[in-house]
Amino acid sequence: MTRPAGRVRRVLGVVIALACLLTAALCALMWCDVLIGNVVPVLQALTPVWVLTAAAMLVAAVLVRRRAALLSALPMLVAATAAGVALAQHPSPPSSVQHAAGQRHLRVLALNLEFGGADAGAVAAEVARVRPDVVVMPETTAVKLRLLDAAGLGGRLPYRASGLVDDGSRGTAVLSRYPLHTLDDGRHLGPYDLQMPIVTVAAPGADVTVHGVHTYPPLQDGANQWRPQLEALGRWQRGENAPHLVMAGDFNASAAHPAFRHLADGLIDAFPARHGNWPPTWPQDAVVPPFAQIDHILTRGFVPVDAGTFTVPGTDHAGVWSDLRY
Repeated sequence: MTRPAGRVRRVLGVVIALACLLTAALCALMWCDVLIGNVVPVLQALTPVWVLTAAAMLVAAVLVRRRAALLSALPMLVAATAAGVALAQHPSPPSSVQHAAGQRHLRVLALNLEFGGADAGAVAAEVARVRPDVVVMPETTAVKLRLLDAAGLGGRLPYRASGLVDDGSRGTAVLSRYPLHTLDDGRHLGPYDLQMPIVTVAAPGADVTVHGVHTYPPLQDGANQWRPQLEALGRWQRGENAPHLVMAGDFNASAAHPAFRHLADGLIDAFPARHGNWPPTWPQDAVVPPFAQIDHILTRGFVPVDAGTFTVPGTDHAGVWSDLRY
């Protein structure tokens, strides 16, 4: 009886050792800025899952009590801890911004409508509850916008970015309570481009530059377009000298992606800055639970004082909102 049991333990030890090494590699992947088709970005998006897997593998290594498993658990523990710490980094607004901020507030909401399929009544109800001043809606169609206006958005948010692209998932609407001026309607689209309008909102006491964001997802051939789009957005925000800046929408990227971290350098992600954690916003209402925050409200020149998420039927994205003091 002892020998078969010993063999089983040895085999388990080898299997767990290999699994620990694989988990270590997956946790460390968030620092590798490579594509390999679309494989690496997809695996990077699952980094929170790999960190949790590492905890389970550590328990398994301790229980099997084999040297190979325990030794392999060490690099896994280092990689998982480093990934967890990196994901837990949530910069706060600079002290200069906090000291300069007054008592005015701008509330921003972003929601991907998924081919215009989000339930108009539910979206309107959330807008009425959150009471945003600016709304960014990727994947909006002209028909859906008319339904949203009929459900109440027309009276609440009468000002709009010009040039909505009415083409399935390609259009992005920017709506505002305050007058706005369209700087770039984002209608000059290549084969992998999605509309990303830029507007100036005349908020009380400040002109706010708002960039609606919707990058191509890093899937199939789009992975080769996804990273250049993130890089271009990063160059834009670093070159934009507006004192009050908001980039909101569906970035199709999370803090586990090097390209997103570079894009967001110098900006504050409102929800984690306020709550100290990254809310998984995708996929909603799917077989697997949400695991990635790819919907963001990035800011400069503001102090986030409140933030939240919500879900509505008809879209696989959660909406995000934040209350910004300036």
